[in-house]
Amino acid sequence: MQKFMKWMNEVVGPKADKLAQNAWIAGVKQSIDKVLPMILVGSVITLYNVIRNYLPDIPDLVDIRNYTFGLIGLFMAFLIPYFIMENKKHLNMKYIAGLSGISLFMIIVKPDVMEAGYLYQFSSFGAGGMFVSIVAGIFVALIMNVFAKFSLFKEDSAMPGFIQQWFNSLLPIFTVVFIGWLLVIQLDFNMYQAIIDLFSPLIGIAQTFPGMLLLYLIPTIFYSLGISGWVFTPILTPIALAAITANAEAGASAANIFCDEVVFGLIALGGCGCTLPLSILMLKSKSTGLKALGKTCIVPSILNINEPLVFGAVAWNPILMLPMWIIAIVTVSITYFSMSLGLVSIPTEVFSLWYCPEFLQGFFVSGISGVLLTAINFTVAAIIWYPFFKMYDNKLLEEEANGIEDED
Repeated sequence: MQKFMKWMNEVVGPKADKLAQNAWIAGVKQSIDKVLPMILVGSVITLYNVIRNYLPDIPDLVDIRNYTFGLIGLFMAFLIPYFIMENKKHLNMKYIAGLSGISLFMIIVKPDVMEAGYLYQFSSFGAGGMFVSIVAGIFVALIMNVFAKFSLFKEDSAMPGFIQQWFNSLLPIFTVVFIGWLLVIQLDFNMYQAIIDLFSPLIGIAQTFPGMLLLYLIPTIFYSLGISGWVFTPILTPIALAAITANAEAGASAANIFCDEVVFGLIALGGCGCTLPLSILMLKSKSTGLKALGKTCIVPSILNINEPLVFGAVAWNPILMLPMWIIAIVTVSITYFSMSLGLVSIPTEVFSLWYCPEFLQGFFVSGISGVLLTAINFTVAAIIWYPFFKMYDNKLLEEEANGIEDED
């Protein structure tokens, strides 16, 4: 265990942190962070629809979700090249990069040409198109990054700077749009479907038991080593949003289990690693320090914010890291098979209000069956946490007692 922790600390940890700081990967992550409020609006509409089930005469607000969560693919097409250019320090090109991203994305969507104009499929702009917007955004950033080093004017040119920027922007914008026009419009290549097909195997693997287990366990292990799970956002979020979008379209035939609704609502109780039971156990700790930490962390834990607890007690602590990994494996297994066997409803509505208290969140995600599954996962996690917690509590109690003796 010590060799493993040393390897993770000295080799894996620094490399993962360096990867997360990469301008291209960070640009995708920053873009996802910025569209989260739009996703949350969709979650609020889900809450509203629960009320509407009992009060059917109140207005239908589905259009509000369509024009927020339903457009995140389009938003991402602007944000990804924008943030990549910002991270690459090409500040004078970030806006035209974002606008060019929208242009390319609109071409890739490939509307039907009608006599009255273009007919777009609205569903193409939402979460289902996130992988398309990621590919389009990165491609635009590549082109813009190349042309950022090129200028039509000499350094001592008398031409005003803002006019130089206008003309210097012509070539990269034209290149981006021309390539899109050539491939999609002139050669009639369905690039949108090609990108979706390219990522389909990844989405499919995520919905298998091994895939779901790895996609939850790996971030949990890194989190226990002090590396935030947000590092994996560029990979996990597009997969999860594509899954819940497909579930919404399928309705009663929904089959995608790995999505944020399941992970945050039924598995990560109290936060990644299912730490809410540990937080409650800490309230009964005999160790003064651990009990004080429990009191500090209980309210954030109820709201699924567990950074204070993880960094205060779990991170790089072998006694508590191991049960965190075991719980990740066990709770994912219980959840996956209970849903795949039809015992618990697979969610069909977006619900990304991860700070909503557990059990209540389980109800909004999967109804009464979700509440029962939450109770089972909570109980199992508490049973696994308990012996390791007692071991760590006794260790701290002994250290505190020795500390008092030393002072005497």
